[in-house]
Amino acid sequence: MAFVPIHNHSDYSLLDGASQLPLMVQRAKELGMPALALTDHGVMYGAIELLKLCKAENIKPIIGNEMYVINGSIDDPQPKKEKRYHLVVVAKNQIGYENLVKLTTLSHLNGVRGRGIFSRPCIDKSLFKKYSEGLICSTACLGGEIPQAILKGRNDVAREVAAWYKEILGDDFYLEIQDHGSIEDRIVNSEIVKISEELGIQIIATNDAHYVSSNDIEAHDALICVLTGKLISDHKRLRYTGTEYIKSEQEMRSLFTDHIENNVINSAIENTVKLSNKVEEYTILGNYKMPNFPIPDGYKPIEYLKEITINGLKEILDISKFENFPSSYKERLDYELSVIDQMGFPTYFLVVWDYIRFARDKNIPVGPGRGSAAGSLVAFSLHITNIDPVENGLLFERFLNPERKSMPDIDTDFCIERRGEVIDYVTKKYGEDKVAQIITFNRMTSKAVLKDVARVLDIPYGDADRLAKLIPVVRGKPAKLSAMISKDSPNKEFYEKYNNDSKVKKWVDMAMRIEGTNKTFGVHAAGVVIAANSLDNLVPLQRNNDGQIITQYFMEDIESLGLLKMDFLGLRNLTMIEKTINLVEKSIGKRLDPDSLPFTDEKTFELLSRGDLEGIFQLESSGMRQIVKDLKPSSLEDISSILALYRPGPLDAGLIPKFINRKHGKESIDFQHHSLEPILSETYGIMVYQEQIMKIAQDLAGYSLGQADLLRRAMGKKKVSEMQRHRTLFVDGAVKNGVTDVIAEQLFDQMVLFAEYCFNKSHSTAYGAVTYQTAYLKAHYPVAYMAALLTVNAGSVDKIQRYISNCNSMGINVMPPNINTSGVDFTPKDNSILFGFSAVKNLGDGAIRKIITSRDEDGEFTSLAHFCDRISLSSVNRRGLEALIHSGALDCLDENANRAQLIADLDLTIEWASSRAKDRTSGQGNLFDLVTSTNNESSPTDDYLSAPKAKQVNEYLPSDKLKLEKEHVGFYLSDHPLKQLSEPAKLIAPISLGSLEEQKDKSKVSVIAMIPEIREVTTRKGDRMAIIKLEDLTGSCEAVVFPKSFERLSDHLMIETRLLIWGSVDRRDETVQLLIDDCREIDDLRFLLIDLRPDQATDINIQHKLRECLSKNRPDRNELGVRIPVVACLKDNNSTRYVRLGDQFCVKDTDRALDSLSKNSFIARSSKSLVI
Repeated sequence: MAFVPIHNHSDYSLLDGASQLPLMVQRAKELGMPALALTDHGVMYGAIELLKLCKAENIKPIIGNEMYVINGSIDDPQPKKEKRYHLVVVAKNQIGYENLVKLTTLSHLNGVRGRGIFSRPCIDKSLFKKYSEGLICSTACLGGEIPQAILKGRNDVAREVAAWYKEILGDDFYLEIQDHGSIEDRIVNSEIVKISEELGIQIIATNDAHYVSSNDIEAHDALICVLTGKLISDHKRLRYTGTEYIKSEQEMRSLFTDHIENNVINSAIENTVKLSNKVEEYTILGNYKMPNFPIPDGYKPIEYLKEITINGLKEILDISKFENFPSSYKERLDYELSVIDQMGFPTYFLVVWDYIRFARDKNIPVGPGRGSAAGSLVAFSLHITNIDPVENGLLFERFLNPERKSMPDIDTDFCIERRGEVIDYVTKKYGEDKVAQIITFNRMTSKAVLKDVARVLDIPYGDADRLAKLIPVVRGKPAKLSAMISKDSPNKEFYEKYNNDSKVKKWVDMAMRIEGTNKTFGVHAAGVVIAANSLDNLVPLQRNNDGQIITQYFMEDIESLGLLKMDFLGLRNLTMIEKTINLVEKSIGKRLDPDSLPFTDEKTFELLSRGDLEGIFQLESSGMRQIVKDLKPSSLEDISSILALYRPGPLDAGLIPKFINRKHGKESIDFQHHSLEPILSETYGIMVYQEQIMKIAQDLAGYSLGQADLLRRAMGKKKVSEMQRHRTLFVDGAVKNGVTDVIAEQLFDQMVLFAEYCFNKSHSTAYGAVTYQTAYLKAHYPVAYMAALLTVNAGSVDKIQRYISNCNSMGINVMPPNINTSGVDFTPKDNSILFGFSAVKNLGDGAIRKIITSRDEDGEFTSLAHFCDRISLSSVNRRGLEALIHSGALDCLDENANRAQLIADLDLTIEWASSRAKDRTSGQGNLFDLVTSTNNESSPTDDYLSAPKAKQVNEYLPSDKLKLEKEHVGFYLSDHPLKQLSEPAKLIAPISLGSLEEQKDKSKVSVIAMIPEIREVTTRKGDRMAIIKLEDLTGSCEAVVFPKSFERLSDHLMIETRLLIWGSVDRRDETVQLLIDDCREIDDLRFLLIDLRPDQATDINIQHKLRECLSKNRPDRNELGVRIPVVACLKDNNSTRYVRLGDQFCVKDTDRALDSLSKNSFIARSSKSLVI
């Protein structure tokens, strides 16, 4: 006989279970268990994963849920504080699965009790009775209702409850015994045996497993502390006994023996197998379950799809008859439709066509395509995509392969502001019970788990942060801890700490045991499931933190169920394109169609070639800028190729320099066989796209495109047996087509190598089109484009600063808001851009609407009094008025605008306007109103001029004015403190914060910046240090001042101070920060000027002598303290050119350096002024 564990928790019992499902199934296999149950706390998150893993290992999966039951009603409008009891519930068959899903969903949607980490999804007994068919239940742990009654001495109640469940479930109700060594277990187990004998209810032995093996005890304990916020060393906290792991049959038989008879123990263990034998196979995977799309009468889905597809292509090609289509389109369309019909997906295309048609009809911007779907002519004809696959050489089989049955995957980009409208449309069309967004799980990565475990071990944050920063991030993912401690560790310091420090070893080992476990859940950024029937017949549902209904199964599991999963992505750039087009239309009266722009525009390619890439889709990263400048793209194909190549694999392989050199004729392009030229010529002989590998297999080796797609997949996954089979097929096929076997072998090897790097051409072409659209609009309509760019990025201070800097370099002035011309968003005005009202703090949406409506209906405002008289205090309160004044929005009302005077006048003006409003409300009016009502030629202007004013005050100091602007808008508007520095200041610090990402790790840099935020931190040793935010005209970054430096520099580190900063770049984490070594206030800075004639500057002997003088006075590399910049003044006739010498030539003592330079006949001087 064997043993089947019926009561088990995985890491889907979030932060309570430490067992990852693959390891659980592996453990069951090792122990020879015929079946394995999953009963996570209140959820079914892991059910589908369990099915797939168990099937692979020939183990029977048992889907369950340890539910919470209350004796009241979950529908009680005023729920009482009721005891929640545990109940293990598993699905016996398909009906049981559906009922378990229903109960799980209802417990989450209607039955949640408690708050925070103590909230639980509950069911009540009437609900359980209603959905009890097909379920098997057991009494759970000590938290079950029967064990609780026993522990309270209410044995009669325990029997009543047991009898109730037996009446409902019959032989499918079991009493559960567990032995974790506690007195309570013994009390409960002894009484359970008596109840079993009296009521004829079978007993099962379980172990309430929360981790896989006894090796995981400490790791699970750490996980509990992470959940509860406790330290492992705390005495008063939740603890497990250390016995709650998946035990073998032998271990289970050794339990209970001190208080239960052996025959009862043996029977309880054997009953676990009998219970598992009752469980039937769940038939829920595999079959596609398409939504019920309404088809017009008299049509089948494929007939309707064919009709609307042909009509769509007629419109696109402007050809009225299908018979007149070019053969390349006609044959391709017939082929695609036949494959779609054969694979059973007409309804899929109709569903997608319908919601994209809705979006286009409602003027919701839709992307030109995403992923491999852009390779479908049917999708193009239905306006699902806007990229012509025939014209662009895109392959249908890369999207839908007739030789590999799998659901199509059409992901769509929508305007980020209106994506929700499309989801709402789909929800209403198919029903709220049939549509839901999809859950995601956040797993504990190596960096995160290291810090979490450090906290519960009471390891100082600084130590945890330093060790975590040693873990490199590759392609957005931190290296695993197992890799970090291996001999080939990517960081030797980490490896040595682990091997040489026992505390670090214990810490890392504990973290490694729970690395990858689920920590929290979230909502997938784009995934939406659409079902034919009510979702809660098949998928358990719950609410997210915002109250939205989401699935309990993640994306891959939803697809495994055969349900229709769609990705509705929000793309900010589509919003920006739409806003630009709206602004252009308002300006020139003509509406542009972004999908009809010519792909041959010289002005667009000139913009790209000079590297003006701020705000250009996919190209604005610092690394991409130089590549695009070097490439000088001249076609959409060039743009698409560089998007495909700018990824870690091709970058590491050095393909981009090769691509650029070949484009510009600096490197020859050789084809091993003439058949390769038409396939690879567009990418200069380099395999860039997966589709090129497929075409090579087709044209040279006789593969069908379906077979070629299977080859591509095999190469990507590097399956040895499959690869060998394909090698033989490819070489034999190529030889038949006149290729030598040597070249065929070489070509296959190259394809294998490049398959690792190659990208999807359909996706690159579609996204390349968006890149081109943004570049076109910026090149032709720069003011409108930059206004739209600023608007859609209004929430990012860093980006706004960077884009304003870009505007300045383009000669576009970004101005403060204007009460008479600004809109909600950034507004173009001639060659300038006005800040929008939405950027002004303390000004709500209602106030903004009121201002704009009043202005549109009754004309411009002429004074503060005029504004206050028209806009009541209930619409724009005093704080809002202050913000408008300080932001400069009212400067336009007076040629000699004085913001301080407006603030001084404000209270008097408000009181005056309020009094007038009261008079109007009471019907009294005032004398002037009575006069003007009978004299239409009179103007109220004099009345507004008579509004009371405060005594005259001086305007704010420029520095105070700027501070108030920043306080009320978040930015300096009329000027910037760093702008006031003279042009030669750039010599002192040539690196801007906006370009910091381009600098190498640990490189020494100097920057001129200000401090908007500073946070002092005290280390565990009691030393003070600081984490500060730096900003300049181009962006911002975080900086760290460690204790030794902070001790010297704290007097200089003040808010809004202009500083020259020396430091080193720290790229260890996913963001770039600056480690500050030294700084000086710009206003106090002294620097060294050396006059040189041009002939002296090029004289090697003079250069040597100058270097020697400066090197004697420079600080040591590791020496902290002031570094005085040195600037050479190159004088030639009447002109002077300034060259700042490198940081290695900074000096630490001006006087000593001047003395040394003077003795060597150099003309030098010290200056405190940056005006040279």
